Amino acid sequence: MTAQNYGAYLHRRIAELEQAKESLFDRLQAAKNEEDSSFNRFKQEERQRLTLELQVRELRDSVAFQQAENRRLQNLMSEHVTLLDELDKVRCELKLERRKNRRLEKELNRRTGKEGYFGLATPSALRINKPGATADNREKKGGAKVGHTGHGRKDFSITEADEVIVLDREPPPCDCGCHRGWMAGEIREHCVIERIPARTEKRFYLKTEFACIGCGQRTTMPTPNVIPNGLYGNSIVAHLLAEHYLHGLTAGNVSRRENIHEGTFFQMAARCAAMLKPTFEQLLVKLRSCEIVHADETGWRNDGCKAFGWIFANSELTLFLFRDTRSGKVARGVFGDDPLEVNVISDRYKGYDKLKVNRQYCYTHLLRDLKKLEKDFPDEPEIAAFSVEIKPLLKSAIAMYKSPLPLPEYRRIAEEIKDKIMASCNREANHPGIQHFQNIFREHPERCFQWVKSPNIPAENNFAERGLRPSVIARKISFGSQSDRGMHTREILMTFLYTARTRGLDPTSTLEHALNLLCRNPTTDILPLLGFVTASRND
Repeated sequence: MTAQNYGAYLHRRIAELEQAKESLFDRLQAAKNEEDSSFNRFKQEERQRLTLELQVRELRDSVAFQQAENRRLQNLMSEHVTLLDELDKVRCELKLERRKNRRLEKELNRRTGKEGYFGLATPSALRINKPGATADNREKKGGAKVGHTGHGRKDFSITEADEVIVLDREPPPCDCGCHRGWMAGEIREHCVIERIPARTEKRFYLKTEFACIGCGQRTTMPTPNVIPNGLYGNSIVAHLLAEHYLHGLTAGNVSRRENIHEGTFFQMAARCAAMLKPTFEQLLVKLRSCEIVHADETGWRNDGCKAFGWIFANSELTLFLFRDTRSGKVARGVFGDDPLEVNVISDRYKGYDKLKVNRQYCYTHLLRDLKKLEKDFPDEPEIAAFSVEIKPLLKSAIAMYKSPLPLPEYRRIAEEIKDKIMASCNREANHPGIQHFQNIFREHPERCFQWVKSPNIPAENNFAERGLRPSVIARKISFGSQSDRGMHTREILMTFLYTARTRGLDPTSTLEHALNLLCRNPTTDILPLLGFVTASRND
C-alpha cells in the first residue's frame, strides 16, 4: 500500500470514527432526554400518588362521619314515627272539621268578601282582595334550570372592535421575591364593552337667503336633519321618543334628563306622530295580509277616564291602538268587514266574535280557568279527575307550536290530541264548572283547533300578553294619557318603534332616519326603511 493510498484510508477511517462519535453523542443526548422525561413522569406520578392518598384519607373520614350521622338520624327517625302518627290523626280531624265548616257556609250562603264582580273573568285590577303568593310559587326561583350549562359570554373579534389597545408594559415585581424580572410570553385577549356618555351639541346655522330674479320669491336652503322650524334635531328627538314610548321612562324623567320642558316634549312627539301617520295606516293595511295575528287588550286612562289599549302583533309588525272603548268595533276597524285568511289568536272576549277571520282561543287562558276551578272547589273529585285528564292535552297542544315534524306527521299527531280533547269534553259531567268548560269546545270547535292545520299557528296568546306588559307598566306609573291627541300620538309612535324592534332593527336610529327622510320629502314611503317590500307612495 502506497503512502498516498494509506493516507486516503486514514482519512476515511477518521471520517467514519467521527460519524460514529456523533452517532454515539446523539444517542447519549437522547438517553439523557429520556432520563429527564422519565424523572419528570416519576415526579408527576409521585405527586398524583400523594394526592390520591390524601383523597383516600378524606374519604375515609367522610365515610366515618356519614356513618355517625346515619346512626343519629336513625335514632331521630324512631322518635319521629310516633309524632307522624299523631300528626296524621290531627290532620284527619282538621279535614273533617273543615268539611263541616264549608258545608255550613254553603248552607248559610255566606260571602267571604273576596268574590270578584265577574267570577273567573274578573280582571286583577278589579279584585277586592288579592291573595299573597303561595309557598310553592315562592320556591320557584327565576333563571335557568339546575344543571343548565348556559350560553356563556359572547365576546367579539378584533375586527369588530372599535379600538384595539395593546398592554405591553411590564407588571410590578413578582411576589416570589426573585427580582429577576419578567419574560414576555403569548398575547392574551380580553374583550371589554365600555360606555361613552352621550352629549348634546349646539349648532348655529347661518343660511343665505336667495331671491328669485324673475318673481322675487325669497327662500333659503332647509336646515338638515331637523323638523321645519324645530329647535331640537332629529337625533335627540328620536332618542327622547324611544326613551318614553319604547323603554318606558316617564315624560318627566326624560324632560329633566335633557333639560327641556314637558310641554315641548309632547309637542315634538305630536309633530313626529303626524309625520308618521301615513306609515301607521300602511302598517294597518299590512296587518290584514299576515297569516297570524295575536290580539289582546288592557285597561288605559285618558284624562282620568276609562280607556283601553289594544295590541295586534306578530313576528313581522306590532300595531297599538288606544281608544275610549273596548267595543268590538275597534277590532272590526283593524280587520275590516271583508273575509280574511288571517288566524287571530286571542282570549274568548266577545269583541272578536264578529270578525270575519279564523279565530283561535288561547289555551293558556283555559289552563288558568282550570286552575281557578280547582282552587274554588278543592274537594270535588270530579273536577280533580277532569283536570288531570285535560291539562296534559292542552299543554301538548301548546307544545306543538313550531314543531319540526313534516306536515302530514304533524297533522296526524295534532288530530289525535284534538280527538282526545273532544272525547273528554263530550263526556257527561255533573259539575256546572266542568260543563261550562266543556261547552267552550262543544259550541265553538272552529275557534279551538286552528292550530291543528299548521305548526305555525300557536295555541296560546303569550306573544300579545308580553307585548302589552310595557303598556300596563306605563299606565301604572304615568296614569295613561291626558287627551285624545296624546292617545293617538302614543299609538303611532309605539307602533313604529315596536315594529322596528320586532323586525330586528335599532328603533332609535330607524326613527331618526325616518324623520330625516320625511323632513326632506313628507311623501317619502317609510315602509322600505322597516324592511317591507312595497310600492312607493309617490307611485
